[in-house]
Amino acid sequence: MMNEVEVAKPGIIETIKNAMHPETIANKVGIDKNMLIDIGVYGSIGFIIGFLLKKYSEYFIALVLLIIGLVVLQQFDYIAISLNTPKIHDLLGLQAVPVVGDGYVALLTEWVKANIPAFASLVVGFLIGLKVG
Repeated sequence: MMNEVEVAKPGIIETIKNAMHPETIANKVGIDKNMLIDIGVYGSIGFIIGFLLKKYSEYFIALVLLIIGLVVLQQFDYIAISLNTPKIHDLLGLQAVPVVGDGYVALLTEWVKANIPAFASLVVGFLIGLKVG
């Protein structure tokens, strides 16, 4: 009887599992692991939003018309809508940011400028979700 020592070769599942770690992919691409995770999360969120928008477009159109109607009623002083943003920030655990100038649009554009890869993955995920849905 011959005693042969078998060299333990990793199987295809182990190879794929080792290659799918965020650290491994981040090192290959040359970016930070947290940035890679952000790109994946925002891409997934964009895909889900695009898919649901295409799938349930009738409900989305009704929601948009409702919001437009509420804004028109508020402009003609029939109703008053106000949001308690400090309470919302406390509920979500966010720090209150003083908004000056254009308000939330300026804040959104500054976030987009600071996070271009995450925003690009959100847009690409959204477009793929629209195509698939």
